[in-house]
Order: sequence, then structure tokens, then C-alpha cells
Amino acid sequence: MQEKVVVDTSVYIDVFNRGLHKEEIDGFNKIMYLAHPVLHELWIGAKGRREVRHLEQFSTKFIKLKRLITPTPATQFRIGRVCRKLRASGKLDPRQPRIYNDVCIAVLARQIGATVVTKNICDFEKIGKVIDFSYRAVL
Repeated sequence: MQEKVVVDTSVYIDVFNRGLHKEEIDGFNKIMYLAHPVLHELWIGAKGRREVRHLEQFSTKFIKLKRLITPTPATQFRIGRVCRKLRASGKLDPRQPRIYNDVCIAVLARQIGATVVTKNICDFEKIGKVIDFSYRAVL
């Protein structure tokens, strides 16, 4: 059975810039989804016309396959609750919510029953203490 995955931004950056982790984007063994915060982070980091064209083609493929994940209303509430719990435990600063996008990615992956594949295991471990979702480090 193919694994459903949401690949985190840091992994895509390594794939695009260094050719690493190609096994993580293997379409034969995985069903890949793109969480909208990952797409936004990639757009924020895009430099130059070539990278913009690549992102346009990249995101268009996910959109055509109906694999760009956006939150349902229930997921929006869940993201808020997770952020509140993280703030209460001192793991999220509302003035600089660095972990916010990772919370969104985690909850969006949970929404579709997918596993987050990341290099940033530390933040996802924190999030995993307040909500159940599947994640793993890149191989």
C-alpha cells in the first residue's frame, strides 16, 4: 500500500537545491500531498524567474491532482486549539509564532490521514505532544 505523505518545506528545499532526499518524492511508493503553508514558504523563498516558473509548474501539478491541502472549518478550529495548548505550555510565543506553520502542516496532514516527512523533527515532536498525527524524519 502506498504511503500518504505531506513533505515539509525543508525537505523540498534540499530536493530542489541539492538533489537530496529524492526517495521521499518517489511517486511510485507514495501518494504526495502539498500543504498550503509549505507552498507559501516555498514562494517566500523563491528567487528569480527560474525558481518562480518551477514553483508555478510544481504547484499546478498538485492543484490538477486535487492534492493541495487547505483546511476545513473543523481543521481551522483544531489549529487554533493546538496553538493555544502550545502557548500554554510555553512552546509558542504569540509575538513570534515561528512554529505556527508547522502546526498548520501537522493538522492538515492529520486532516487527510497523511504522514509529515520533515528534517525539522524537533518542532513536530513538540506539536505531537498536544495532538496525535503521524510524522517522521527524512530517510
